[in-house]
Amino acid sequence: MKRTILSLLVFVFATTVIFAQAKREREVKNLFAQIEKTNDDFKKTELANRIQNEMIEILMEADDFYYDFPSLKNVGKILSPDEQIHMYTWNVLLSDGTPQYYALFQHNEFNSIYIMSQGDAEVPATTGYVSEKDWYGALYYDIHPIKFKDKEVYLVFGLITSTNGETQHKVIDVMAFSKKAIKLGAPSFVTPWTGKKKQHRVVFEYDKNAQMTLDYNKKKKTITFDHLAPVRKTSKGVEVMGPDMSYDALV
Repeated sequence: MKRTILSLLVFVFATTVIFAQAKREREVKNLFAQIEKTNDDFKKTELANRIQNEMIEILMEADDFYYDFPSLKNVGKILSPDEQIHMYTWNVLLSDGTPQYYALFQHNEFNSIYIMSQGDAEVPATTGYVSEKDWYGALYYDIHPIKFKDKEVYLVFGLITSTNGETQHKVIDVMAFSKKAIKLGAPSFVTPWTGKKKQHRVVFEYDKNAQMTLDYNKKKKTITFDHLAPVRKTSKGVEVMGPDMSYDALV
């Protein structure tokens, strides 16, 4: 009898938590809907910050590393292959089309949540380290654990939508975690277009209307991507790059 009562109490508690999470997710969906309806950039930013805070609260209440906001379609959700990093990224478009980026990361082993947010998106420099406080802003769509100088770090791939009305960017970066912070960048990339000089990250710029493939091949341990070549010129005579149906790779 006691066991039955205990099981019933556990079920009631779990059901209550699930309903509470679903309610808070509906509130987040409503905040996203409000962003789409307003042209006030200050209001958009205020709502986006509320979304980030609400998502943090949901994660803390869920106390489940694998929880992935099942009803939120505006948020990218990626789990690393080693099941140590869960990342959520999204953006908000201001009235002039400029994107603002937001991100949450969970570390399974450290039991930590990391916050990153960005005002107006910017093109990252290919050298130097970046912290969550000076993040350039991107939608990360893939992540893979790798070894760099005998340390476990993560190779991440991100998209930065058009910031100038003509081009967009993709970035390959390296992400290292401590219990309290994230550090992006590592002097680990050597590309044909930079010679022997090592880059902390690789940035590609290409036509805003084009689609560029940029992926990691785990078996071959290579990064494959579309070769970019001039496809048109802007009204100011600046060449814009795009895929030319051939491919390159970083080993």
